[in-house]
Amino acid sequence: MTEKILFAKVNSVFGIKGDVKLIVFSENPENIEKYSLSDSSGNPLKIKISNKNKTVIGTSLGNPIIIAKIDGVNDRNAAELMRGKEIFTNRTDFEETNENEFYYVDLIGLDVIDGASKKIGKVINILDHGAGGVIEIKFDQIGDQKDHIDNFPFKNEIFPEVNLKAGFIRFEMPEVVEM
Repeated sequence: MTEKILFAKVNSVFGIKGDVKLIVFSENPENIEKYSLSDSSGNPLKIKISNKNKTVIGTSLGNPIIIAKIDGVNDRNAAELMRGKEIFTNRTDFEETNENEFYYVDLIGLDVIDGASKKIGKVINILDHGAGGVIEIKFDQIGDQKDHIDNFPFKNEIFPEVNLKAGFIRFEMPEVVEM
């Protein structure tokens, strides 16, 4: 089974010929044409960056926006119907990473271990709102609380080791400063 990854979202229309503005969740949005894309139902989508507008526009959250043409969307009315639609790709389409590099999606599901290599939880989500990644952890047990969920900035001091092959991320609890 291939894992579907959210790759882009139709933000708005552009002009009268069916072009749309896509928010692309990728470091290289201009590579969108290289991926096999589909809608949320798995229907294939063919997307081409509009020739006249190869400019990548930034958003306040840091995600790039591109002007693109979706096959079969030929006028403004059809483009309006696409507003808010999510566009997916397959995880297997991603380029291989170098050593000590990974995609955020690969961290989801990793065991979280402490300094003594004891499993203390699981990574359940990665959030990134433009100021850097935040890892959401579901802890097995904290004091008398079971299944406690908390968020931590994705920094080397807090997560000094990521080992995808062994399936874990090492967690060092940050010091809490009381005021």
